[in-house]
Amino acid sequence: MELLNIVLILAVAIVGSTFAGIAGFGGGIIIMPILTLFLGPEAALPVLCLYALYSSVSRAFINRKYINWQVNIYFMIGSIPMAVIGTSLFVSLDPDMIRRFLGVFLLIIVLSKYFPGVKTFKMKLWGFIPLGGTTAFISGLIGIPGPFAAAFFVNYGLTKHSLIGTFAFATALLNLPKLGVLAINQYMTMDIVYLGTAIGLISVIASYIGNRILHKVSDKIFTVFINLVLLFFAGYFMIY
Repeated sequence: MELLNIVLILAVAIVGSTFAGIAGFGGGIIIMPILTLFLGPEAALPVLCLYALYSSVSRAFINRKYINWQVNIYFMIGSIPMAVIGTSLFVSLDPDMIRRFLGVFLLIIVLSKYFPGVKTFKMKLWGFIPLGGTTAFISGLIGIPGPFAAAFFVNYGLTKHSLIGTFAFATALLNLPKLGVLAINQYMTMDIVYLGTAIGLISVIASYIGNRILHKVSDKIFTVFINLVLLFFAGYFMIY
C-alpha cells in the first residue's frame, strides 16, 4: 500500500475515533468506506475489527466507573455465539441489502417517538440477550453494528458516560470471537495486523480527545445529538 493511502486512512481514523469518543459509536462507519476503497472488503473487515478492539477498550477504560455490568452480562450471553456465525458468513451474504434494512429499521426506531399516539418502546434488561445476538450477527457480516445497538442502549435510559462505557465494553468483547474466526480463516495477515494496530493506537488518543469534549455536553444535548446521528446513519445505510 502506498504511503499516501496509509496517511489518509490514519487521518480518517483520528476523525472517526474522536467522533466515537463523543457519541459512543460511529467510528467504524466513518473509517469503513476508506478501508474498503484501499483494501477491498475482505481485508477491510479484519482491520476494522482490530481498530474497534483498541478503540472500544480505550472508551470502556475512560468510562469504567459508569459501566452497567448487568446490561453487559445479558448482552454477551447472546452476542458471543452469533459473532462467530456472522463472521463466518460475511463473505457469502449481500452486505448492501443488510445495510439498507438497518437504515429503514433505525429510521423507524428514532422517528416513532415523534408520531402522535405511538407509544415509545422501552427497552427491558432481558432484551439485551436477543439484542446481543442480533448485533453480533450484523457485526460479523458488515463490521459496523454501532448505530443499530446504540438505538436500544439509548432507549434503556443510560446516561451519556454510562452509554459510552457500557457499549464500548460490549463492543470490545464482541470483537474477540470475530478476530478468532478471521485468524482461523487466514484473513489476519501481518500487514493487516500492523495497519489495524496502528489505527487502533491512534484511536486510543482520539478517544481521550472525544471524552474531553463529552464532559462539556449536557445529558439533554447529548440525547438530541445521538438521535440526530442515528438519523444520519439511517440515511447513510439506505443510500450507501
